[in-house]
Amino acid sequence: MYFLNKNMNKHEGIIRCLSLTMIVIASGLFISIPFFKSAKIEKLDKHESASCMPNLDHLCRSDVTERRWKYIVIHHSATTKGNAARFDYYHKKKKGWEYGLAYHFVIGNGSFSGDGEIEVAERWKKQIHGAHTANMNCNHVAIGICLVGDFENGGTPTENQFGSLVGLVQYLSRKYNIPSSNILEHKHIHQKATACPGKNFPFAELKMRLQQIASKSSNHKEL
Repeated sequence: MYFLNKNMNKHEGIIRCLSLTMIVIASGLFISIPFFKSAKIEKLDKHESASCMPNLDHLCRSDVTERRWKYIVIHHSATTKGNAARFDYYHKKKKGWEYGLAYHFVIGNGSFSGDGEIEVAERWKKQIHGAHTANMNCNHVAIGICLVGDFENGGTPTENQFGSLVGLVQYLSRKYNIPSSNILEHKHIHQKATACPGKNFPFAELKMRLQQIASKSSNHKEL
């Protein structure tokens, strides 16, 4: 009986020890679980989420038969802040333009839209000609892309903006078979004088990046 009681006491001690260990382990888990759960569900802010290129096939889909676009024209907003909605209000209410926003796409700089976020205008969805140059012949065949920012007076595109621009221009030029020579800055259009998209816009780098992508694609096809 003594041996049985002794063993029982021994087993009870082991059980208590194991129970205490489990409580300590469980306590540690309960302390750490909220931390990991919080890390998993933490939402990216608009600056971080916009840095990833969206599905351009989905983003650039239109609601009607597509136009035969021949040119892509790059603009800056000449403002440090803005987004598609603000420019649309200005063009519609202040300029009196029937279709509002003059451009087909606006790429944000993190002020009122995400840094590098591509906003699609109703003009694109409905395949309406642009109002982004003073040359209406050009507007009827040219896709207008505006980057938020003033690249004439010291500003430059953000890294995310430029990355989104490269991806968007590459996608559109391939889809509509637009040659590199028809990818233009606003100031290249025959019209009244303009500095748009500004002396600090890295147009040569844009062309170089597009050429690099085209070369890689060509080499991949040959393989």
